[in-house]
Amino acid sequence: MEWNRAKNIILIFFVLLNVVLAFFMLSERRRYTVTSEDEAMIRNILAQHNITLEADMIRRFPHMRALLMSGFYYDEDMLIDILFQDTADITREENIWGISITDGQAMLMIADGFASFYAPYGLGRTPQAFIAQHFPDFIQDERFLPHDDLGQRMIFRQVYRGHMVYSNNIEFLVADTGFVEIVMQFGIIHGWDGLERPIFAPDEALITFLQRVQLFTRERDPVTIWHMDIVYFTEFDNVGLEHGSVHHAVPFYRIFTREFDMPFLINAYLNVSIDV
Repeated sequence: MEWNRAKNIILIFFVLLNVVLAFFMLSERRRYTVTSEDEAMIRNILAQHNITLEADMIRRFPHMRALLMSGFYYDEDMLIDILFQDTADITREENIWGISITDGQAMLMIADGFASFYAPYGLGRTPQAFIAQHFPDFIQDERFLPHDDLGQRMIFRQVYRGHMVYSNNIEFLVADTGFVEIVMQFGIIHGWDGLERPIFAPDEALITFLQRVQLFTRERDPVTIWHMDIVYFTEFDNVGLEHGSVHHAVPFYRIFTREFDMPFLINAYLNVSIDV
């Protein structure tokens, strides 16, 4: 009888413990959730400044970790192999500004953190096929729509464990003969670094956006936000860009408007806007 009573007490204890844990988990979840009241308030504030939020509101903003990144790095031999049609006749030169590799009209330049390739005759492949074969962890950033009179531009960005790394990108200029220009800028991702840190709420980031966008528009000019998401971005400084240097990519709110070609980027840790 005593043993049965003890078992019942233990079972009741665990049931109560689960109830308490569930309560704390629910409270924690609500703590990092934008409520309907929060959304209505921020939409009203934006509307007072003639800003329309057409995008879906980001509802959840849990803690996020930073990514450990190398400086800009490019495997020169790999780029030569995948970009040049005939590697037997290439010429390599080292200059003060960087490295140039040429084969006839085709030229690869590596300098100032960029790897740029030019082939006026076109490579005859689609950017999608090229990326799928050589950079399978990059996806097309279809929301980023740059304009160019010379042809169509497409931008692909690296995705790491479901998160887009905005600063790791490969951009193509596509003509009738195929792509004629590639500009790459990326470092090597070494994985997550440090503990998860709180990020500012999306409505707070929108207040920062409001203050920032007013610097670029006349008073009462209409602005429409058509998309908002969270990406990772690396703010490289002017030193230590080589492969062995260490940097961090951190979460940024990315806000697209109909009035500006470039999105607004807001550091989610600091709630500070930067220029891109």
